Amino acid sequence: MKTISIDHLARVEGAGGITAVIDGKVVTEVKFLVNEGPRLFERLMIGKTPEEDLNIVPRICAICSVSHKIAALRGLEKALDVKVPPKVALLRELMHLGEMIESHPLHIFLLALPDYLGYPNAIAMASKYGFEAKIGLEMKEFGNHIMKVLNARFIHGENAGLGGFGRTPTREEMIFIKTRAIQFLPFTLRTVQLMCELDYPDIPESETLYVCLNPAGGKFGFMGEEVILSSGETIDVQDYKKVTNEFVVSHSFCKRSHYKGKPYSVGALARVNNLGERLENEAGRLFKKYFNDRWKKNPLFNNAAQALETLYAFERVPQVIDEALKLPDSEPGKRGRETGKGAGAVEAPRGILFHAYEISKGLIANTDIITPTAQNAEDIERYCFIAAQELLKKGQEDKIRDRMDLVVRSFDPCISCSAHMVQVRTAEAGDWKTRLKELAAAGPVEFIGLGREDRSDDTVGLELERRLGGRKSHLPSEEEPGGDGRRIIFLDAVDFGGRPGKVCLLPLRSVLWNSTLSHRLAGVLGADIPYARLMDSCLLGIQPSSITEGGLMSPEVREAMEGILEILES
Repeated sequence: MKTISIDHLARVEGAGGITAVIDGKVVTEVKFLVNEGPRLFERLMIGKTPEEDLNIVPRICAICSVSHKIAALRGLEKALDVKVPPKVALLRELMHLGEMIESHPLHIFLLALPDYLGYPNAIAMASKYGFEAKIGLEMKEFGNHIMKVLNARFIHGENAGLGGFGRTPTREEMIFIKTRAIQFLPFTLRTVQLMCELDYPDIPESETLYVCLNPAGGKFGFMGEEVILSSGETIDVQDYKKVTNEFVVSHSFCKRSHYKGKPYSVGALARVNNLGERLENEAGRLFKKYFNDRWKKNPLFNNAAQALETLYAFERVPQVIDEALKLPDSEPGKRGRETGKGAGAVEAPRGILFHAYEISKGLIANTDIITPTAQNAEDIERYCFIAAQELLKKGQEDKIRDRMDLVVRSFDPCISCSAHMVQVRTAEAGDWKTRLKELAAAGPVEFIGLGREDRSDDTVGLELERRLGGRKSHLPSEEEPGGDGRRIIFLDAVDFGGRPGKVCLLPLRSVLWNSTLSHRLAGVLGADIPYARLMDSCLLGIQPSSITEGGLMSPEVREAMEGILEILES
C-alpha cells in the first residue's frame, strides 16, 4: 500500500490537510484533516451581552469578519425582536458586498489562477500575467475600502450594531463607491470570461446536493430567511439543524454536516446552481452563456461561479447605493424583549454561515455557530476520493497529489473558521491486519456478513459471520434508541482488482463513494442506522478468485478467511 503526501496545502486560509491511502488498485481512505485546535468561541459567548458577542465573533475569521458580524446580528435581532430599518438593511448589504469583492478576487487571481496557468504561486505568475495579479489586488483593495467606510475598519469593524450603525456613511462616500464600482465593470467582465473559459479537468465529476439561502422576492443575493436545496426543498433558517445535522469524526477538529445521510456543498457554486437563473444584467447574460451541466457536478467550477458573483457584486453596488440614498437616516431598531431564541444566516463567500442564540435576561445562554467549510468538509473528502480513485484507475497515480490539492483549493476553504497538507500513502503489506487489531481492541465490534450461500467465494462473508458467533441486530431497539453504538464491520467478497485472497479493510464511506467496488449494502443500510455510526463503520473485503453458481470457496479466499479469524480470535 502507498501514501502520496503534500506536506503543506498552499494558498488556502488556515492549517489543514488531506491524507489518502492506496492499496493496489483501490483508494482505501481519504481524510480531510483540520489541524487547528478547537477555538471554543461558542462556549466563550455564554454569559456575555449581545454587544460583547458582536465584538468577539467576527474575530473567528479576518477574511469573513463581516459575514460573522451580519450572521450574528441577524440571529441576535431575531432573538431580541429588533426591527431593522430599511436603510440599515441596505447598508449592511453594501458592507457585505464589499466582503465578497474583497474575498472572491483574492481567491480567483492569487490563489486559484496560478494552478491553471502553470505557476506555483501568484508571485511567479505575475512575471507574465502582471495585469491579472494587479487587478485582483485592486479589486480586493476596493472591497476593503467599502468595508472600512461601512464598518469603520477593513477587518473586525465595530460600526455595525444591533438595529443600525454607529455612523452612517456620507453621501460623498457613497457616490465615490458607486463611481468606482462602475469603473471596475470592464475588468469584472474580463474576469468572468477568463475563469469560465479555463480548461477545467473532468476529474472529479459527481453530482451533489447544493444548499444556499433563498433571498426574498425571487432575487439573487446573499441573505434570506429560508434555505433552498437543489432538490427543490426549502427549510426555514430557524430550523437550520434540519439541514446541517452535525457530527464529529476522529481525524479532524472540524465538525461535519450531512443532509439525509449524504454530503452537500455550499458556496458560490451552490448559489449559482440554485439561483443562477435569477441573475440579471451582464451577470445574467454571462450565466446563460457559460453555465452547463458540468457546473452541477464538478467542484472546480466554483472558481467560475465566484467570478460570476464578483460581477454580480459590482453591478449590485450602484443599485444598493441608489436605493439607500433615497431613504432618510433613522434611529437604530430597539429591542422588543430581553429573553428569546433566534437563528441568523448569511451567505459568506464560502457558503452559508449560521449563528444561533438563546438569550436569557439580556445575556447569552447558548450559541451555535456553523461555518461553510465545516459543511463542505464531507464533500471535500468525497471529491478528493473520487479524483484519486479515477486517476488510479486510469493509471495516472502521479497526478493524484496535485489533483487533490486542486480540489481542496477549489472549495476556497476557510479552515480557521471551521475550527496545509495533502498526503497520499501506499498502505504497507499487512496494514489491514494492524488496523483490524486496533479496531477490535478499541471496543465491541459487530460483524455483518454479506453474500450468497450458493456462489463459491461469495459465501465468505456469511461464513465469517457464522464463525465469529453470528449476527446481532445492528438496528436500534425500542429499549435502546439509536442502537448500542458498536462499530459495524461488514464482511464480503469484494472485487477491487487485487490478487485472489487479498484482504482490504475499507472505511464504509470509501465504499459508498466508490462505484467500482461490488458490494451489497443497500439491504442493510437502513434509515435507522445513525449517520455518525455508519460513517464510523468499515468493510472487510476479500478479493474473490471467482463467483460462480454452485461452486466451492477457492483455497486463496479460504486461507484469507482463516487468517482473519486468527487475528480476531487471538
